[in-house]
Amino acid sequence: MGLILAFTPAVLATDIADIGFVDQASIGQLGPFVTAQQQYADFQRSLAAQFQAQIKGKSPADQQRIYADFNARAAAKQREIFGPLLDRANNAIASVAANKGLSVVVDKSIIIYGGMDLTKDVVDMLNQPGPVLPPVNTPPPSSVGYVDQRQLDQTPKVKKANDDFMQFRQSLQAQLSAQLRGKSADQRQQVITSFNSQLADEKKKVIDPVSDSTNSVIASVAKKKGLLLVIDSQSRVYGGTDVTPDVLKELQ
Repeated sequence: MGLILAFTPAVLATDIADIGFVDQASIGQLGPFVTAQQQYADFQRSLAAQFQAQIKGKSPADQQRIYADFNARAAAKQREIFGPLLDRANNAIASVAANKGLSVVVDKSIIIYGGMDLTKDVVDMLNQPGPVLPPVNTPPPSSVGYVDQRQLDQTPKVKKANDDFMQFRQSLQAQLSAQLRGKSADQRQQVITSFNSQLADEKKKVIDPVSDSTNSVIASVAKKKGLLLVIDSQSRVYGGTDVTPDVLKELQ
């Protein structure tokens, strides 16, 4: 369970005028992506059948080795099928953003109000025949930063908090399963309510202090760099300022 961070200005819509967004889910429904998804699904089914045949009768160590090999093959096939499509889509997003003078583009899922919707322009460009070339110029400086939450989750304090909370959850889950046996519907609801309450209390004790500390560091780095907003890198599509190295340095 990773920590969720957010550092946002009070008036995003008026303070950040050069932010665009794209509906990546809609782009993923375009014909070439649907075809690629079907190709990859077919490959996965074939690979799964081969995997089951190869691990039959093998030792745990051999099964682990075979599992690693098949995972690598699946990842390679995924890059082979989706790589060119994603490169083309990223080039289209970058080109549209550059033409409109935008410094950063994020995924539509994190937008509540404001921003410029680039989805139609990107889709139109992708539907044109021929290659889609990236813009010549790099994105201009942006007041929007981003961090790689996955890297932050691997720092010692964050990782320990996540591991401790997960261990507590698993232990509580085992107790819950035992306590639910033979209970009436009303009794089961009481047990589940108690479970959720204990889980929330443990999160406040273990996760929240580390999350608050991490967010404070992110806010401090953002202020030093004059940023108005910091988002998770997985929501960033184009542009922005990567503050991950600065945050990691402060967390050491």
